Formats: sequence, C-alpha cells, structure tokens
Amino acid sequence: MKLRLLVATALLFMQFSSYSQTPCESGYAGIYPCNNVDLLAHVPGSFFGAGVESNDIWGWTDPLDNKEYVILGLTNGTAFFDISDPLNPFYLGHLPTQTSNSLWRDMKVYNNYAFIVSEAGGHGMQVFDLTRLRSVAAPPETFTVDAHYAGFGNAHNIAINEASGTAYAVGTNTFSGGLHIVDITNPLVPVVAGDYANDGYTHDCQVVIYNGPDAAYVGREIAFNSNEDAVTIADVTDPTDAQTISVTGYANSQYTHQGWLTEDHKYFLQNDELDELNVGNNTRTLIWDVQDLNAPVLIGDYISSIAAIDHNLYNRGNLTFQSNYRGGLRILDHQNVASAVLSEVAFFDCYPSSNAAAFNGTWSNYPYFPSGVVAVSHIEDGLFLLMPQFVNTSVPNDLVCFTDDIVIDVSVEEGFLGNVSLALVSGLPGGATAVFSANNVTAPSLLTLTISNLPAVSASYDFVVEGVGTHFTYQSTTSVSTYDCINDVLGCTDSLASNYNSAATIDDGSCIYPCTDVTFQIDTDCWGGEVSWELIEDATGTTVASVSGGTYGNQQSFFWNGCLVSGCYTFNIYDSFGDGLEGIPSGCAVNGNYLMTDDAFGTVLFQMAAPNYGSGTSHNFCVPLTALGCTDSGACNFDSGATLDDGSCQYLDACGVCGGSGTVAGCTDSLACNYNSAADCDDGSCLALDACGVCGGGGTVAGCTSSLACNYNPSADCDDGSCLSLDACGVCGGSGTVAGCTDSLACNYDSTADCDDSSCTYPDACGVCGGSGTVAGCTDSAACNYNSSADCDDGSCEFASCECIGDFNNDGIRSVPDLLFVLADFGCTSGCASDLNSDDASDTADLLILLSYFGLLCP
Repeated sequence: MKLRLLVATALLFMQFSSYSQTPCESGYAGIYPCNNVDLLAHVPGSFFGAGVESNDIWGWTDPLDNKEYVILGLTNGTAFFDISDPLNPFYLGHLPTQTSNSLWRDMKVYNNYAFIVSEAGGHGMQVFDLTRLRSVAAPPETFTVDAHYAGFGNAHNIAINEASGTAYAVGTNTFSGGLHIVDITNPLVPVVAGDYANDGYTHDCQVVIYNGPDAAYVGREIAFNSNEDAVTIADVTDPTDAQTISVTGYANSQYTHQGWLTEDHKYFLQNDELDELNVGNNTRTLIWDVQDLNAPVLIGDYISSIAAIDHNLYNRGNLTFQSNYRGGLRILDHQNVASAVLSEVAFFDCYPSSNAAAFNGTWSNYPYFPSGVVAVSHIEDGLFLLMPQFVNTSVPNDLVCFTDDIVIDVSVEEGFLGNVSLALVSGLPGGATAVFSANNVTAPSLLTLTISNLPAVSASYDFVVEGVGTHFTYQSTTSVSTYDCINDVLGCTDSLASNYNSAATIDDGSCIYPCTDVTFQIDTDCWGGEVSWELIEDATGTTVASVSGGTYGNQQSFFWNGCLVSGCYTFNIYDSFGDGLEGIPSGCAVNGNYLMTDDAFGTVLFQMAAPNYGSGTSHNFCVPLTALGCTDSGACNFDSGATLDDGSCQYLDACGVCGGSGTVAGCTDSLACNYNSAADCDDGSCLALDACGVCGGGGTVAGCTSSLACNYNPSADCDDGSCLSLDACGVCGGSGTVAGCTDSLACNYDSTADCDDSSCTYPDACGVCGGSGTVAGCTDSAACNYNSSADCDDGSCEFASCECIGDFNNDGIRSVPDLLFVLADFGCTSGCASDLNSDDASDTADLLILLSYFGLLCP
C-alpha cells in the first residue's frame, strides 16, 4: 500500500498564480509526460502579458553568494528571476527591448554582465550589470541598460568566449552575417575587434580556447560555426585576420542550426532545424568527430523516437540537454559518443498535446547552474524550472509498524556516470541503522536501503538518499510513517466512506467512496484528429481517463462514460494546431463543442467556454454536487468544491495561521534580537545578530570596511564601527593633534606637543644637541692636549703647555745659537722668524723673552 505524495503549492512573488512542484512520479509530472526529470516550478506565459512569447534563455551564478538567476528572453525584452529557491522563483524585473519587439532575442554572460542581442532592427547589443540584481529595491523593476553597442543593428544570436572576454554576434547586418567580433574585456566599453565572414551567414556558434587532441590548434581561439548548410570551423585567435580551418557539409542538410562540443573537445553534437519538417525523419542529432579540425568526420547520428523539431542543445559532463520544440527537454547520455552512440535517459515534455514537427514548445535551456537546476524557456508557456533526477527512491509500503524494518527501493538510472557512491544523508532517527544492499554501483542498478532499529514511537520520516557520480550529484526523498502496531488499528477512518471502520485509529488510505455516473460528450470540428484530453483526480494525480490525438474523426459526436468517486477533478483538453474546436473561421462548416454532465440529474459539470481555446484549456469540478465544507471565500480553509457549509470555516490569526488563536504577531523567541514579549504568536520575523551585532544583518566577518581607515579589513563584510584614523604622529587610532618631542629631558623638547613623533634629540658628550659624540676631548692633533679617543671636540685644546719658546734650532735648550738667531733677525718688521710676542717684529721685546728662558731645557 502506497500513500501518494501530496503536491505542494507556492506563490511566486504576489503577482503569480499558484503552480505546483511535482515529482516525475510514474512517468508523469502533473499533465507533463516525463522521465527522470522533476518539475520544480512553472511561470506561465500569461504572466508576461497578452501576446508576449519567450525565446532564448541563459543563467548567471553570483560569485559573491552563489545565488542563481535566470535571464529569460521575451519578444518585448528580457526578464530576470532569482531562483536561489527554485521552488519559489522570484521575479525581479524586465529590461525592455532596445528598439522594437522581436521573436528572436539571445543573451550570454561575461564577468557579471549580460550581453543581449535581437533581430529587432537597430537593436545592437545591450549590456546589463547583473550585480544590480543583488538589491532590487521594489521588484518588479523596469531596468535600463548600463551600456549599448551600436556596431551592428539586428543580430540573430551571440556567443561569448569567457576565457578571452570576446563576444561573437552572428547573423548581423554586418560582415555578411558572419562573426562580428567584439572585445568586451571592459564590459561597459565594447569595442569591435574584427570579423569572420569567409563562409557567409552564421546562425549560431560556440567559441573556445581549444584544448582537444589536434595539437596544431591547442591554445588557439577556435569558433565552431553552424552556417546553414555546413559546420564551419575557424581560427579567430587574431580577430583581425580570422582564418577558415574547414567547411564541412553533410547529406540531407536542410538547415545547420546549432551545436556544442563535448567537454574534451573531441566531438561536436549538432542539430539540423528543418530536416524533421522537410525530410520527414524523427528528431536527428548529428555526431561529428572533430579530433582533426581540418577534416571533421560525420560518424553517425541519433534518431529520436518522436518527430519533434530540434532547436538548441548543450553538453555538460556526459549528458546532452536538448530543447526540441514540441518534444520538450530531452536529455541524452553521450558517454559512448566515440562509437557514435547516444541514448535518451531522461525527458520532460512541456508540450504534452503533441510531439509533431512544428515550431511550438521549448526554445532553449540552460543546464549549467551548480545546483543542477535546468531552466527551460517555452515559447508560448513561459519558464520551467526542472531538476534531472538519476537516483530515484520508493517504498512498497509507506506506513510501517515501528517494530519492522523500512525497506526503500533505490534505482540508479541509466546516464548516471561513474561508480556511484550512495549515502543516506538525512532522516535517520537516533539509534536506527541504515544499510545499502550494494554501493559504488554503476548505472543502471536496482538495490535496497534497509533501515532497522526504529524508535518505538509513531512518527514520520523524510529519508534523503544521495548519489555522487563522476559529473553529477542527485538526491531523492522518500517519506515513510511508523505506527504502533500493537495498540493501533489500520483502516478507513472517514465515516463518509462505504468501508468506514469505527475501530480504526490510523487511516491507511483504503477508504472506498460511492461514485457519480458522468457522461462526457465532444462534437468535433473538421479536424477531430487534433483533439486530445485527460481527466485527472486532484487528490492523487491519477489520470482517470484520456484520449490521445488522432483518435477522433471529423464532425462527429463521441462519448465517454465513467463513475467518479467523491472528490475534485481537473479536465485538460488540447488542440495540436492551436485553434481549439473553432472551425468556421478556417473554412469548416461548424465549430465543435464539449461538456460533461451528471447522469443522475443532468447537471452540467463543465462545458466549452469558447470554440477557440488555443492549444489547450482546463476545467475544475467536484462530485458529488452536494459537498460539505466551508463555503465562506474569506475563510482560510474555503472549499471551492463545497456546496453546503458544515460550520468548519476557519480564519487566519494575527500570524497568518489558519485557525490559530494569535492576536499579537511578532517574534516570540527570547533569544532573537527583535524578540517581542507582547506577541502571542510567531510570525516568522525573528532575527539574529550578525557578526557586527546588526539585528538581521547578513555580516559574517566583522571589521572595518572603509579602505581609508588605517585598520581597514578587506575580509570584513560588515562594519563593526572599529574604523580608526592616523593621528598627528601617525599612530592608528591615536588622539594626538600636535606632533613633536614630549621628553622634557631632550634638548628639542616641545611643550605644545601632545603626541610624540619620535623626533626627540639629546646633547652628546660634547653638549651638542643631537650630536653623535660619545667621548669628549681635544680633537686637534696639533694641540698639546690632543685626545685620539675623542669623537667630539669640547673646546679644551691648548697649545702653550707643550711649546719650547725660543728654541729656534730645536735642540731642546735655549742657548747661544738661539740668541745669535734672534740677533741675526733683529730689526725685522714683517714676517719675522724670531718674533716671540706675535707683534710682527723682531726687536728688544723678543730678545728679553729669549733671555728669560736662556739656558733652560725645553719641557
């Protein structure tokens, strides 16, 4: 017995109608056929306004916080979504087209900027700073461009080589529609760098710094161009002199549209947009061996099981992500591409009414988000957020006695490359054990996870199994409940059911209800084969009945009879041409019609509102018509299917809890920084202090964030008020206003200084302020008291104590020879050699001085 997984709903901003998060359960996500791909969220095309369609799509991951953003092309501009919570995408705003509307718009990203082109005349290239998405003040905002490049007018597409900072606009009104090469290393000042027009018009391209096996081109910038009738490879390393390497056509070429290299640069997978329509083959993927860039070889092709037209494809790891118009997202495994073998391992059909070769459905996809989310654009139906899932878990019984083991079936799906390592990463209760029957398995594999020693309590568990492979990591969640099998009784606890068990204490989902006989009648127009429909039970997601396209004839009445159990249902009807059952305007004699009635009373449960319901429309209804429930639309538990009020209506309390008793909303956690002691119900507003003590702030590293401060911390993401400035003396955080020497013992002491600037100087050994002398003395070697150890002169030099006055012949005694010397010089009046009293003359005074020393030895 299996309890069905409830469908969770969420609101996108406040403007979106609700949408569902639906796992690809039993190959069907709601109304969308699928395999190994879960639907996370859907923003319908109607959200963007009447007549607005989607086209190309790209993504950006913010390097600051790893938030993921979708960039969605529209006929009237570009939309931006924050998908950091992919179950609840947040619409940030719209960048209008530069000139006029166009079906074609394309964008790529470099260095946190989006570069956007369009087929609209005179559009050029818009440049938009994606970091503006971090803080949109009042979403949704109407954005303006940050820069604009007018070197071309219209362009069909744009490629960017992020490794070189070069953009390649293709299909422009310049250079024969070939590569218009733009240097975007300064994103706000794009500059034309060159061109490649040697093979005419290019529809799409991928440009890489080549790192494949062809040694002649390793490290070169190589463009792989889809040029309408051939794959053209060019060396664009020098954009002013781009050179053709090879031009290679192929059989049954109808329109060489787009392609992408495998990550090893050995193979190029390419689509031809018109061969399905013109030749009649099913979706075809061409496989090129490009290990020799001068001579690519078409080594094979992959033919899908459906007829949809292919459009854009991208490779990541061992997987190829294809957007194939009405075929939806198709995921191929190319691990055996060397043998020209591709295999489809997953898909999500977002155009369920038809897989025919027509230009409806998905335009493109972006599979490069680190989270694994794949964003898909749908021409008519907006944005889909999908999650490939190659680890799937299920249980044969999701209600287990706590004395038993829980056995979870685990399947590792084809396409999950590597020795897959499995682990139970969440949900295991304390004391319990978990054992895989096998591990490090290769895909495809089926195994079990057994959980034993469960706590002896009734509880619900969400077990999350993670698988890690060569390129990807996937998680799958399975919910299981345990009960007390000794004291509890399983059974139907709904007294309205025909098998109600009054003794049952736990409902096991076995309730059986009386059913209501209904008849569905459809009258077709002249194209009955275009019609398909399905009837889905809302509570379980089960398809009660369906009719595929091609079943009905033209201008006939068809009937379906069934008995529907009590509950609500959704009826979806589709038209593969897109005009519903409207026949008259198209040359048919009649319009069609349909309705469903309650057989017992003839009451119409639903009917066609208008003949032209486009590609599809839905009706919701409930049986039986008399249903108990809350009929007050203002109540939070309003039951739109109820026809008789049973008094069960409940209302939102102050905190938005349905039926809650709260009267004052606020934060009730006393540990929170915005704790409200008056609040009696918690409104989810509680905040914590960040690293800088800001209530609700996002800071993780506290510090000074001003680069002008002397204690600036480049790692800080929040300012803690600690920023300091240099004072007059250059001290970080000092209070000095007048710099100078503050030591009163210094010879340059400044009494007005309030901070010391290390300028103090002191007298040296000789009393010189700031001098370097350490030994004072006479430094004149001619002096009688000359001191060879002195390094500063203290003015003590004297020359008299060691002088021998009158010893002119230097024999150490003042005697007769010296007297004769004076007498010989006697009478000299200038420059006299015997001048002893320094009066510039030799006279009696000098003779008397000599006589006073006569006969004395020199000192």
